[in-house]
Amino acid sequence: MRFVLATARKDLLRIRRDWPALLLWIGLPLMVGALLTLMFGGEDAGPHGTLLVVDEDGSLAGRFLTGAFQQGALAEIVDVEPVDLEEGGERIEAGDASGLLVIPEGFGQAVLDGEPATLELVTNPAQTIVPGILEETLDITLEGAEVLRQLFDQPLDQIVADSETEGFPADTVVASISTAFNQAAEDASAWLFPPPITLETVTTGDEESFDFARAFFPGMLILALLFMAAGLAADVWSERRQGTLRRAVSAPRGAGAILAGKWLAGAAALGIVAAVGLAAGRWLFGIEVALPVLAWAWMVLTGTALLALFTLVQLFARSEKTGNVLANALTLPLAMLGGSFFPFEAMPEWMVPIGQATPNGYALMRLRSILEGAVDPAVLAMSAVVAVGVVLFLGWLAGRRLRGFATP
Repeated sequence: MRFVLATARKDLLRIRRDWPALLLWIGLPLMVGALLTLMFGGEDAGPHGTLLVVDEDGSLAGRFLTGAFQQGALAEIVDVEPVDLEEGGERIEAGDASGLLVIPEGFGQAVLDGEPATLELVTNPAQTIVPGILEETLDITLEGAEVLRQLFDQPLDQIVADSETEGFPADTVVASISTAFNQAAEDASAWLFPPPITLETVTTGDEESFDFARAFFPGMLILALLFMAAGLAADVWSERRQGTLRRAVSAPRGAGAILAGKWLAGAAALGIVAAVGLAAGRWLFGIEVALPVLAWAWMVLTGTALLALFTLVQLFARSEKTGNVLANALTLPLAMLGGSFFPFEAMPEWMVPIGQATPNGYALMRLRSILEGAVDPAVLAMSAVVAVGVVLFLGWLAGRRLRGFATP
C-alpha cells in the first residue's frame, strides 16, 4: 500500500508541474457552463425580439394592428418600437431588430372602404423564431380585420358615407348605425357565443419547460472527464521516455501496484475537476444539483474507469503518435454518441440506445438521475459494481501489458 501511495504522490507532483493542462481541465466545465448560460440563459429563457413600426397613417386601424403585438404572452416576446422610415431601414439592415412593419398612409381609410391595402413587413434573416411569430400574428390580425369588415359591412359603409357630409350626423343616423351594429352582432352571436370550437387543456402531470442548459450540463461534465482521462493516460509515454516506468516495473511490487498508484492520482485530479464543475453549475450558472456528494463520487468513479480504458489504448499502441491518434479517434465518437455534444432527447430514436450503451453514455444516464434526485439506489449500486469491475478487469489487462510496454 505504501508503494501505491508513493506512486500516486509521484504522479500528483507530475500533474501539478503540468499546470497549463491542469488549468485547462479545471476550466473546461467553467467555459462550457458559461457558454450554456449565454446560449440558453436557464429555464426562463425564451424567444424575444423587437418590431420596428413605421406608422405613416396614424389611424385607429393602424393602432389596432400594432396593438395586436402587445397583447397577452406576445407582449413578453415582442417589443414594439415606433420609428421613422429612415431609422427603421438602417436598424433592420444592421440586424438590430426582428422585423420592420410599414403602415402606409391611407391604410385606415382603405379598411373602412373595404378596399385592398398593402402592408410591408421586413424580417431579419438572421433570426428564425421571432420573425415567424411576427408574420403569423400579422396574418391572423389582418384576417380578423377582414372578418370584422364583412360582419359590420352595413354600419361601416354608412359611417363612411356620413363622414363626407359637413357637421355632426343627425340623431336618427347615429341611432340607425347603432342598430345596425347591434343587429350584426346578434346575427353573429350564434357562431361566436359559445364558440363553435372549444379548447380544453388537460394536464397529465407536473410539466416543466425544457431547460437546455440543464439538459446539456451533465453531458458537459462527462465530456470534461472524457478529455481529462485521455490526457492523463498519455502520461505513460512520458514516463517511458524518461526511463522511470522501466525502473518501476522492475521493482518487486509488480505492475498492478504501479497502475493502482497512477490511477489513484488520476482519480484525485478528476475529483478536483468534478468538484469545480458541480460547484460552477450550482453557484455560477444556477443549475440545481440534488445530490452533490453522490454526483461527485459517481463522476470520480466513472472518470477512473475512462482513465483505465484510455491507459489500455495507450499501452497497446505501437508509438506515442499512434496512441494519440487512437485516443482522439475514440474520444470524438464517444462524445458525439454518448450525449455530450447532443442530448439524447435531440438524437434520432435509433441512435439513443447506441449512445446510452457507450461507457460515457451509461455514466451520463446515471449522473443525470443523481443530479435530478431521481436515482434508484439498487440501479446505482449495480452501476457502481459494474464500474469497479470494469476498472479491475482493465487493470488486469493493462498490468499484463505494462511490463512489455516499459521495456521495449
